[in-house]
Amino acid sequence: MKAKSRNTKIAVLALAATPLVFACRFEPETPELRYSLNEKVMEENEYLLEDATAQEHLRGGLEFVFGTPSYPGFLVLPEWVDDEFDPNRWGYDSMSDEAFDALKASNRKAYRQQIAAIEAGDFHGLDRPRYADDLWREWQSLLDAMPEGPDDEFGEGTWREEAVYLWEAYYPTLQTSASMYRVQCYHCHGSEGGGNGSTSAFLNPPPRDYRPGKFKFTGLNNKARPRHRDLLRILEEGIYTTAMPSFRRFTDAQLHGLADYVTLLAVRGETEILMITDYDPDEGIHFDNLKENYELVMDRWREAGDELIVYDGEVPDSTAERIAHGKALFLSETGANCVKCHGPEGRGDGPSVSDPENSVDDWGNPIAPRDLTRGVFRFGRRPIDLYRRIYAGINGTPMPAHYDMQITEDGEQRALGEEDIWDLVFFVRSLSDMPMHTVVMGESAGEHEAEAGHGEGGH
Repeated sequence: MKAKSRNTKIAVLALAATPLVFACRFEPETPELRYSLNEKVMEENEYLLEDATAQEHLRGGLEFVFGTPSYPGFLVLPEWVDDEFDPNRWGYDSMSDEAFDALKASNRKAYRQQIAAIEAGDFHGLDRPRYADDLWREWQSLLDAMPEGPDDEFGEGTWREEAVYLWEAYYPTLQTSASMYRVQCYHCHGSEGGGNGSTSAFLNPPPRDYRPGKFKFTGLNNKARPRHRDLLRILEEGIYTTAMPSFRRFTDAQLHGLADYVTLLAVRGETEILMITDYDPDEGIHFDNLKENYELVMDRWREAGDELIVYDGEVPDSTAERIAHGKALFLSETGANCVKCHGPEGRGDGPSVSDPENSVDDWGNPIAPRDLTRGVFRFGRRPIDLYRRIYAGINGTPMPAHYDMQITEDGEQRALGEEDIWDLVFFVRSLSDMPMHTVVMGESAGEHEAEAGHGEGGH
């Protein structure tokens, strides 16, 4: 009776499914995903806005250089080959040995079932991993190449060692990372990284628009583009008091991959903006000007690491004297003049709040000076974090760089220096009455340069 009932149930399910399968044959195929053009920027160039043919040429040119959402990838220029620079491997090639070891440890934990099955000889008992279709394809290819018989030699080692290493050293392709982005990031940041996803209208502050190449939270000077490590840190930690969460539930490899894909969206967006703003109907869209703008943007990103703000020495101790000096610089109109925006008590209510130029950021979003008494600092409240904010300002906002600015103190004019910045740091931290050892973001207090093993270098 059980067998009959089971067979009857299977037959009913098959019959119920038949019309659905039959109907699916008439549904259109899913169209190829394509990036949209930046309509907001195009509104500033009436010639391109009214020329549908030129817009399609631009879209096609950008696809030639950056691919599509389904098949993203950087065009590698011939001159980069000699430099051994491949932006499709940007994050992987920039990892230090320590970071690569951390990636392998993360993969061993995430894929412990698959590695255990390989070590036990159960080569067909591996579970398919999530957000790692490329890894699964590589595994299937390696499985097909498994030697027959007792001889397990494969390359420089054994096939089983190669199989374990495949899972341990996995690093995602841009295609796989783009697929993960569409599930995890698209709804806020949008397909092109424009900060215009379906949930963006409900978020305050709004999600970041990557396309101008501006990122607020980096450890860099001179408004430099972020390093891979800066983007990775945001993914690891999130941004406190915003809708940007921590993604530490994913593997190190997956976070590196997302950082790589965000980089592609940003480089693509910045190149697109240059092409739109420079568009001349007499010249049209051609590869020469696209290549020129692409190289210009890539140079900006490649040079970012040279702008890392590093304090050469130990973080000084906070003392009453240093806090008092920081307060004097904070309040003085001829000093750092922080009072202009942050107010006499640091509550973000200075006289500049009513100035229209200080009411929006570079993305056009409403902005207000930070209320320092709340102790909310979105890129960390370690001394070195605040030091960098004061030193270089915050990209895309009215917060200016203070290092080397001219001040007058005790009747003498001079440049504001590193020691002055530390005094401002100590005073700002004192406003929220939080202990000096508190760490909101990751990384230990002394890691100014190596930054948790994610510095530059090969492995």
